[in-house]
Amino acid sequence: MRIGTVVPRAGGCLAAAAVLVVTACSGGSPSNGSPSAELTKVSFIGVQEQGATGYAAAEVQGAFAAQGLDFAPTWATSGTVILQGVVGGDFEVGNVGPSQLYAAIENGVCARVLRPTEGAAYGLIARPELHLDVGLPFPDVLRQLKGAKIGVAARGASQELVLRTLVKEAGLDPNTDVTWLAIGSAATALTAFTSGQVDVAMSYSQLEANLRATGAGFDKVLVLAGSNTPLGVFWQAVAVANCDWADRHPDTVMKFCRALNQGFTSLVNDHDAGPKAFAYVKMGSDLDESAALWETYKTPVIDIPPLTEQNWRYQARFTPDNYAPDFSDHVVEGCATA
Repeated sequence: MRIGTVVPRAGGCLAAAAVLVVTACSGGSPSNGSPSAELTKVSFIGVQEQGATGYAAAEVQGAFAAQGLDFAPTWATSGTVILQGVVGGDFEVGNVGPSQLYAAIENGVCARVLRPTEGAAYGLIARPELHLDVGLPFPDVLRQLKGAKIGVAARGASQELVLRTLVKEAGLDPNTDVTWLAIGSAATALTAFTSGQVDVAMSYSQLEANLRATGAGFDKVLVLAGSNTPLGVFWQAVAVANCDWADRHPDTVMKFCRALNQGFTSLVNDHDAGPKAFAYVKMGSDLDESAALWETYKTPVIDIPPLTEQNWRYQARFTPDNYAPDFSDHVVEGCATA
């Protein structure tokens, strides 16, 4: 069932994109050369980081090509732009946080969810000179943030929505007790954190790796990676499809699902798949560094809470209104197990 409307394409390229998009809006070529005329192109938009590992594994392992698909990625830096691109029809598939997706659906947009693509991978880091007591348990440790400037990738996106929930559960008012600042993606976030523009920041694998590479110190206030953390059975990202594309091309959708699922399976069963996928999304300057980072940060992409209706409803904890869309209306049946 469709809710809302699908915005028409805007000249074949994402309109009003306010952040850097790394490749051409029409999508990139697959890693093995020019797209074949025999392959069906599936345009994808996401952030080139850990959350895209499953897609990367499917591409590197040849799973998309085996299904007759040309995976054409475009890399962006904002969940808002990703969601606009998919909903507006510029891309068939995107990777976005469910908290932001749920809020958009509540406001009338249409989207189809294929499967979760990343479990909890966030952390919360602080500048060492703050001397926070990081040994305190949650939620006590967050009460030290009163008056702090908190950096998130973009205002109103998933990072802020998730941390707002935790701050509120710690007894602070997220609107008055802390200040929120948008610090962008890994490169700009690195500068904002090291220069003192923010006191604490939502962290993720690429930001932490960049900080260590520059010799910058940080204190880990919260470790949120994995399911046994304050986030619980949290999905950091889900694969979301344009409604019109998903409804008109169910066979292509299921081929995409099979390939994506094979990518995730390879991450578990193939020792080399993870490092190669990390290298594809530019985590690491070479394959050796990608392999080392994989050993440190692989948990969120191999320990993903399953797509069940109960887990679907759980994600509403991190939305402004505790809203969860109807499961049967918005999840593509059979995709997660294809």
